[in-house]
Amino acid sequence: MSEIQDLFGSPAASGQHGAHNPSRCLPHAVPKSHSSHRRKSHDNGGALVSTQDLFGANSASTNHYGINEGENPPCEHQLEGDAKVQDGEPLGHANLEQDAPAPAGQDDAAAASVINPNVATTDSANSKPRPLSKRVRSLIAGDVVVCSTPPETFEEAITLIAASGTVDADRLAAFRREVTWVQSRLPRNRDGSPAAPLPCAPTLLRPILQSISPGKHKISAKRWYNIRSELAAIQRKTGWLPPRAGQVTLTSAKWAHGLALLDQTQTIAMFRNFAAFCEGLGVEPEQVEPQHLDAYRQHLITSAAKLKIDNSIQAMRYAWNRLLRRHPDWGGKKLPAKRNPLQLRGDKDDLPREFYDDLDAYCAKLANPGIFPKGFPARTAQRTIESRREILILSAFVLRQNGWAASRIASLRDLTSAAAVETILTAYHTRNCGDGQWTLGAEATAAALKAAARQWAKLSADELTAMAEICDAVRAPKTAFPKKARERLAQFDDKSVERRFWALPETIWKDAQAHERKGRLKRAADLAKYALALAITFDKPLRVTNLAHLDLGLDFEHDRHGAIIGIRIEGERTTKNAPIIEGALSPRTQQMLKIFLEKYRPELLKGSSTALFPGQAGNYVDAKSLGRHLKTLIDRYLGITVNVHLIRALISTIILDEDPRAVVLAQRMLDHRSSTTTVKSYAQQRGRAVQGQYAEIMHRRIRKLQK
Repeated sequence: MSEIQDLFGSPAASGQHGAHNPSRCLPHAVPKSHSSHRRKSHDNGGALVSTQDLFGANSASTNHYGINEGENPPCEHQLEGDAKVQDGEPLGHANLEQDAPAPAGQDDAAAASVINPNVATTDSANSKPRPLSKRVRSLIAGDVVVCSTPPETFEEAITLIAASGTVDADRLAAFRREVTWVQSRLPRNRDGSPAAPLPCAPTLLRPILQSISPGKHKISAKRWYNIRSELAAIQRKTGWLPPRAGQVTLTSAKWAHGLALLDQTQTIAMFRNFAAFCEGLGVEPEQVEPQHLDAYRQHLITSAAKLKIDNSIQAMRYAWNRLLRRHPDWGGKKLPAKRNPLQLRGDKDDLPREFYDDLDAYCAKLANPGIFPKGFPARTAQRTIESRREILILSAFVLRQNGWAASRIASLRDLTSAAAVETILTAYHTRNCGDGQWTLGAEATAAALKAAARQWAKLSADELTAMAEICDAVRAPKTAFPKKARERLAQFDDKSVERRFWALPETIWKDAQAHERKGRLKRAADLAKYALALAITFDKPLRVTNLAHLDLGLDFEHDRHGAIIGIRIEGERTTKNAPIIEGALSPRTQQMLKIFLEKYRPELLKGSSTALFPGQAGNYVDAKSLGRHLKTLIDRYLGITVNVHLIRALISTIILDEDPRAVVLAQRMLDHRSSTTTVKSYAQQRGRAVQGQYAEIMHRRIRKLQK
């Protein structure tokens, strides 16, 4: 369920106040218990409204389409806003509206009347309805569709809404403000006029909103959610999206039983929506096929305001399969993961068992060659072994995709024959070398195949010579610095971006402390983990594997009082056959580390572990997962694309910017054995640094001549 939590968060982590939280708030305010304006309302006589009443009204019983015979649906102005964003998706009750279409033949007036404002229920479908007060009923205004034909642009939509008189002046001003904000972030003509009006259709609006990064425009995730909520409200009032509906009541006993087996709030809401969609099609759980999930995806694309539809579908697939694993007698069939047509790797059974046995034996020999290696290096880094294993497995799948029978790939000898190697490298060139030049990845693939042939495959001398000639022909052009790294480092030419980047650990740390004050300890611990990981990387630019595998008992240096003051990784725990990796931690990082160990790390522990960043099973956090989340956080806060490995290139480039002769310093910071590696792939020796040195020399020279 961790994937579902990552996508949707948990009620405690996302700060939701639902039907089970009787905190009170202003009628026209966001229903948060910590709102500074919740105590008094001059416009409403100081009246307070319970969030239980407000959200209970949004949970009114409906049929399997999300429609009932009530008079007025809930007002989105009252219900939107109290949600956080996790991985780009809004959370909370404000996002739990139903997306199912209204039954055929229903007119606009009936479609707008989707909830009974006179009763409210709890999350349980069988709970007894509770009457609402007159005060609460007056707050729930309807999503009245103001036109028979949906407008093409938001400008036309606001004109129609203003003419209808269904919203007050303040709300209309809010609509105009948010539409103007989004429109101003779109491409413009040379004269400053908008290049195109903001489209109102969900399918056209979604890619536009996806292209806007909140971090780049210096707005919070909450502010970005509110902007999208107002746009969605306009779409509902103009017929592009279905009106808000209350909580769905499932009519099928099998679907209701499956819903009762779930135990997490966000999973329940997601499952309920999918179940309602299937009930509308007359499909029972045991009849659900992958095509039904694809149909649900198309339905969300056209009738929901969600930005990341694929994330919702992936989460639904995971929740469905997890339910089947836990309750196999419930019914239903497993939903297989949808294969990407560009994906190389297939199912494990596509290759013979003998191939995997031979590959495992080869990797074991690399890890432990013995005292008489006989063609093997005395020590091969574990990361190198894992990389070589992945390359060989992918190469085998490339042969399968090119028509080779599985029986022809029974060992590494079959994989490294001249015919097989030529097929593999030709496919690589066709797939990845669009400009006709070999890439570094192609060179690494050829090197791995050549090493496996020499060390393990036991080819004859003639066979080995033939395949070596093919591999030696794969040579990537020698560039001074990778093009992609140059493009991404150019993001830091903006001084404000670089300034905010170096302050990012403190920014994330403050957000973690804010979550802690609100009682969201798990969310606070997650953010603190990423803040500390960035702070350590800034002090000592580690590779992401070393960062994820930091061990409190092995990799830290202490002062005489026992406090951690630095990092020291040595022996087999280093990567790329690096020498001893050591570095000092700044006072800021030391203080963060101390607080993290006292407050936040216990929240992340799943068992006994000495890992600084414990994972789900009590061991180290997965390196790929840590790198992916750090990259996502940097994009969310700053609106730039930066991964952990690019930080190494950034730091070495900054060193050479300050002193073009400090190649040895950059090499030592990155723990490279050779300075050639540092200059070729990590440190961009930009001409402006040399120009700055030249300007200083000329300035001193001229001053001497003037004396």
